[in-house]
Amino acid sequence: MKTRRAGLLLLAPVLAACAATSTPGATPAPSPSASAVLAVYRELATCLRQHGVPNFPDPVMDAQGNVQVNPSVRIPASAKTACASIAARLPGENKGPTYSAADMAKLRQLARCFRDHGIPDWPDPNARGEFPMPKRLLDLGKRGWREQLPACRQYFVGKSIVIVSASENG
Repeated sequence: MKTRRAGLLLLAPVLAACAATSTPGATPAPSPSASAVLAVYRELATCLRQHGVPNFPDPVMDAQGNVQVNPSVRIPASAKTACASIAARLPGENKGPTYSAADMAKLRQLARCFRDHGIPDWPDPNARGEFPMPKRLLDLGKRGWREQLPACRQYFVGKSIVIVSASENG
């Protein structure tokens, strides 16, 4: 089954927060039905609305059975964190990017840059390339590190970084 998710790049941090792991030799689970995937997306949309994104649109299923989600609203870190357990139930292809060794080295440079520029508790990335943020930094949101962006943006891998709650890391 093919499920299309237009516009879910905004949810990447939520989805990446719960990357799937598999055991070598394990039998893969069957693909969920389109209606089951749609139900999880609806649950995620409801959760996001309840956690500060009141205009997040409902997902819809097109004539081919593909789930369409096209959010045009900003999703705050607090909503991503609150809804991560629901996002973890979505199909595996949206579990976040896979980083090369060179990308991981660049992400560690990014962390060092934020620390060197006034955020001493900025964490190193975890093995999935996510930054497990302490509550203090999560509560501040992007405004807590906006001043450091000009100096540190050169170490971004892609257009954004993946931030997760340190308490849910792992």
